[in-house]
Amino acid sequence: QDTEILNTAILTGRTVAVPIKVVSIEENSAVTDISESVECKSSGEDVIKVSDRCDYVFVNGKEMKGKVNALVNFTYQYLSAPLQMTVWVPRLPLQIDISDTELSQIKGWRVPVVSNKRPTRDSEDEDEDERRGRGCTLQYQHATVRVLTQFVAEDSGPWGQLSYLLGPDWHFDITDLVRDFMKLEDPHIAKLQEGRILIGREVGMTTMQVLSPLSDSILAEKTVTVLDDKVTITDLGVQLVSGLSLFLQPSAATSRAIVATAVAQELLHTPKQEAVVSTWIQFSDSSVTPLDIYDPKDFSLSAVSLDDAVVSVRQGPALSWPVVAAEGEGQGALVKVDMMISEACQKSKRKSVLAVGSGSIRVKFGQNDADAEAGADYEAGEIQNRASDRRHKGPEQERGHGHDGRHYGGSSAEREEGPPRRASTTAKSVLRNKVLKNNRPDGGKLSDDSQLQNIPIDFTNFPAQVDLPKGGAGVEDGDLVQTPRGLSDLEIGMYALLGVFCLAILVFLINCATFALKYRHK
Repeated sequence: QDTEILNTAILTGRTVAVPIKVVSIEENSAVTDISESVECKSSGEDVIKVSDRCDYVFVNGKEMKGKVNALVNFTYQYLSAPLQMTVWVPRLPLQIDISDTELSQIKGWRVPVVSNKRPTRDSEDEDEDERRGRGCTLQYQHATVRVLTQFVAEDSGPWGQLSYLLGPDWHFDITDLVRDFMKLEDPHIAKLQEGRILIGREVGMTTMQVLSPLSDSILAEKTVTVLDDKVTITDLGVQLVSGLSLFLQPSAATSRAIVATAVAQELLHTPKQEAVVSTWIQFSDSSVTPLDIYDPKDFSLSAVSLDDAVVSVRQGPALSWPVVAAEGEGQGALVKVDMMISEACQKSKRKSVLAVGSGSIRVKFGQNDADAEAGADYEAGEIQNRASDRRHKGPEQERGHGHDGRHYGGSSAEREEGPPRRASTTAKSVLRNKVLKNNRPDGGKLSDDSQLQNIPIDFTNFPAQVDLPKGGAGVEDGDLVQTPRGLSDLEIGMYALLGVFCLAILVFLINCATFALKYRHK
């Protein structure tokens, strides 16, 4: 029996209804359908409504609140029966989660200028080589976008306290529900692609908004800034994925949620078995984004096997990403991946390489340890969603650890230390998606509850537990040299002030010593 309604009509403008059938039971146990003969009335039209024919209850988005055990009364002659329904409404304002709210140009990454796009203004410090790229302009950073909310209802008690669907720590990804009502105030500054990807276009500041489909009210908004400075690609993270395993188990926090644990396998156990390449890019501002949110026409990937006896690389015009195949047993960082700008923006025959990364793989014929290594007994309370954390800036978020304290993944320097160190963790790159629950206040996944069937589950998070290589980036062109991030103006000023203070103290001590010597002689 459906005794709950999720009022998504507030978000979509589409009515949500639950059909009702009313029956009577005679003294001789005969059951009669009296749905067309009953009268009905809702105890609160601002919470839930009932149709004129009493054949369904519904919400149309004009409700003011949600409520636990809202009453709809049905009467037939001298008989009456109440129907208790819990109505959950989205908590406003909604939360817009953007992986990076400050977008910059990417140094060295040139893309063709689209005819219907306003040309990007050149920065004052732009190199002469970059100005020579005719018909091309610098790429702007991209960011991933989600819209989250909690569903709440007022208790039936006198105080009217809020109850949360599944608890106050649970958020729902409702991006697919509101994507048609998302917009940017100034589309010349940035644009939103498919409701999920934010792309910078021109220097300035704008606001992303989620509009109500039923009125002119704003359900959520967030400021986005496109900066005039440039960032560089500092690392290219590479993971070779031969397969995925999915484990489902009940949540320890609530019986209405299921924890889904996806495990990326890096083991090839049969000859010619293939693995796909998954990549991320890290910028000098510490932001990390999956490479596949960028237009594949704006870059190309080239992969080379470092040991043809163990793995081979297949790449052709029909394949936009390289594919790795097993040839013989072995393990280690055996695949080198180069990221290059598009062919249309190459300035010379020598290709402009933006970044270089290496991927680890293990080939062991006859052994399939997907279940043995990856199928650990994950506790529901310990499985956390680190994927969305990785999309936010901050060096402290660049590493992930398992619930058993072991580190999953590693930098390129760690991979080069030798296969034995990598072998113990190679098949345990856990993509930790906790369906619905997230310890972060802006996290969010969904339940597979039948009541939530209209809400899309977000399984698009990129793998969170493979760290980016720290020394794998390389360049060929002079304007693409990877340099460490310089000191900011504030840091330079602080260091200069500290130096002046130290010099003043030194002068003071010298004067004191001179005065003491003169006084002693007198």
